[in-house]
Amino acid sequence: MRAPRWVPVAALLTTSAWLVAAGCGGRAAVPGESGSARYFGSIRAPQDRVFRFNNMAEPEKLDPGLMSGQPDGRIARALFEGLVVADPRTLDPIPGQAYRWDVSANGRRYVFHLRPGIRWSNGRAVTAGDFEWAWKRVLDPATGSRYAGILSAIENADSFNQKRLTDASQVGVRALDDSTLEVRLTSPTPYFLHLLTFYTCLPVPREVIERFGDRWTRSENIVVNGPFKIHAWKLRSSFELDKNPAYWDAANVKLDRIIAYPVDDLTTGTNMYKAGVIDWEPSGGIPAPFLPFLRAYADFKVGRQQAVYFYSINVTRPPLDNVWVRRALNHALDRATLCNKVLKGTRPPWGLFCPSGYDGYTPPPPIAYDPEEARRDLAKAGYPDGKGFPKFEILINTSEDHRRIAEAVQAMWARELHIPVAVSNQEWASYLAATTGLKYEVARRSWIGDYPDPSTFLDIMRTGDGNNRTGWSSATYDRLIGEARREADPARRMQILSRAEAVLLDDAPVIPIYHYVTMELVKPYVRGLYPTVLDYHPLKFVSIDPDWRSHPEPADTTVALR
Repeated sequence: MRAPRWVPVAALLTTSAWLVAAGCGGRAAVPGESGSARYFGSIRAPQDRVFRFNNMAEPEKLDPGLMSGQPDGRIARALFEGLVVADPRTLDPIPGQAYRWDVSANGRRYVFHLRPGIRWSNGRAVTAGDFEWAWKRVLDPATGSRYAGILSAIENADSFNQKRLTDASQVGVRALDDSTLEVRLTSPTPYFLHLLTFYTCLPVPREVIERFGDRWTRSENIVVNGPFKIHAWKLRSSFELDKNPAYWDAANVKLDRIIAYPVDDLTTGTNMYKAGVIDWEPSGGIPAPFLPFLRAYADFKVGRQQAVYFYSINVTRPPLDNVWVRRALNHALDRATLCNKVLKGTRPPWGLFCPSGYDGYTPPPPIAYDPEEARRDLAKAGYPDGKGFPKFEILINTSEDHRRIAEAVQAMWARELHIPVAVSNQEWASYLAATTGLKYEVARRSWIGDYPDPSTFLDIMRTGDGNNRTGWSSATYDRLIGEARREADPARRMQILSRAEAVLLDDAPVIPIYHYVTMELVKPYVRGLYPTVLDYHPLKFVSIDPDWRSHPEPADTTVALR
């Protein structure tokens, strides 16, 4: 099997040079034209059944119960499969390891029936007990899972995770037998099946973890139950997965191999796509200044996304522990100018923590750009005209766009508030460790919804949630989130969540900046990969069509930028 060649391209190119640059890669480049369509770069389809893409970072972890980043999640969902999986177009839950399920009339009890004959890659049968053990492992406070909150809908899950309950048998999940799993919820949760498509809910092999401990995810030890298994992990080079012959639906997996590259330089990654080295450059991987030029190309796909780019504030560090300082930083940020000039109008400015698109949800008033109000807030904090304000840093992970945004914010705060701000850069794993450990002052963050409900955003800001990462705690906020979980009336529940978001914005541990849209490059011979509102793409359904010119194009799923 032919391995792709790495394309040595300059880290930074001018816009005009980047648009016309020719490249060479693992397959010879051909002009980007086919009939009336115009494509960006090479459109020569590979003759092998190998899908290549840019993962944009090394996975920090391969343990589904411990991971919390999108680069990790892309790999985990290819290696493991949960009770349900997401439809590649709609993300609606469809059968996975469970072939059917029953729901009680009150919506609080689910019974999942596992497929007969499903196996781990070591040959052992996958059982309902694997799911029970994996979920209770996530909830065990000793595990330190950042995403334990994703299971909060389960009866007694929060109590066990927060050490108010020590008996794991009281948590509402248990294997009735090897093929039947019962789950009891605290209250009806209409999006519960969507939760189960998330990587935290994936099963893990108990005996392998107990034997190898933290080393269980090494290539030589890991045991999986998904459509792919690890072939090789070449650090800082590539992550390679092969089709898993032990997977129950292996006959319908069309790819023989997946190769993911950890390229965090956006220009390099986009040039790799242009040269035909990779087949997919995911959303977030294209430099912002170049996005307007790509609108004319048929392989540039744009879609709505339930995601927000924001800055988080470490409220445990003075002077950021002062709410008036945090409000000043929020009001001094000109989101519209930043999005129109720095991001070239490719993303809409956003002053809320929850994105748009949730039926029945009316958000509170957004944070507005108001420099006069910002200066008054800073004076109330004891720093009139910025006098005496200590220097602090904006922490970003490696990315051209993150740097551009941080430098623009740095300039706005210096201009409006006269405060000293620096920008600090770390690679992905170090950045995650710093934000998780509260070893920062202000940090670039983003959040992509994990399921279609505003609680997927608001829940992470609860006291002690592993994804809070601000040190912020509000008894009022926690009470409202709890009330929303217990509220059976959908309209009242949305009203309570809106009040919670208002509390969050008022106390200002976060600084919303823009609303995401997905903008990705996908080769015309790739099938089964579509823009989705959660920017999640189940790789099981992806295939390569070498004779794509002879077959009808899939339905156009792009939308106009707004």
